[in-house]
Amino acid sequence: MSTERDPQLMALFAEAETELDDPGFRHELMQSIGKERRKTLIVWTAFVAVALVCVVLFAAPFVAAAEMATALLPSSLVSIEADWLQQLLAPVNSIAAAIAIGFLTLRKLYRRLFR
Repeated sequence: MSTERDPQLMALFAEAETELDDPGFRHELMQSIGKERRKTLIVWTAFVAVALVCVVLFAAPFVAAAEMATALLPSSLVSIEADWLQQLLAPVNSIAAAIAIGFLTLRKLYRRLFR
């Protein structure tokens, strides 16, 4: 390994240390950064405003749908007379279980076909 410094490399480092003497460039750069920041702020403000309006308008229907789902999903698919058997089969004898099994089956089929 040599202790001598490469003159071309040293020239590149010396050139990189020089400052830009153009104050107009810096001013334009800072203005463009400010413009981009304002545009981003306007876009995010508009997005949040639209999201809040959607939440206000659709809150009641979503709550009603959630109430209906919580009432419907645990319903039994097949009525079973014996209490012990009803308790034993409760995790798989519901509408929610049928939907979950159907979803998992479709997911497995999708993975098998497309991977």
